[in-house]
Amino acid sequence: MADILIERSHALGMERAREVAAQWQSEAKEEWGMECQYHANEANEQGEVQDRLTFERIGAQGSLCVSATQLKMQLSLGFLMAPYKDRIEEKIAKNLDALLA
Repeated sequence: MADILIERSHALGMERAREVAAQWQSEAKEEWGMECQYHANEANEQGEVQDRLTFERIGAQGSLCVSATQLKMQLSLGFLMAPYKDRIEEKIAKNLDALLA
């Protein structure tokens, strides 16, 4: 398995960060066939409110943690997708950066 971790700080606040996560969720479903579930108002390690979007498809699974100041994506790729890790990571990073702009 290959793991990807992408973290982006932002100053959008929780409401706008949720909008960004919803847009990413929509694109993940349409473009990559991801099955997604959104879990609102959980607490992270520091006790801050965050939402978590979990997603999966054959060969990949992960989560996007959404807070008022940060987006943190963790993605695990299966054996067949692992050779494309760098390309996948680059595409996701560009996509998140565009959504945050």
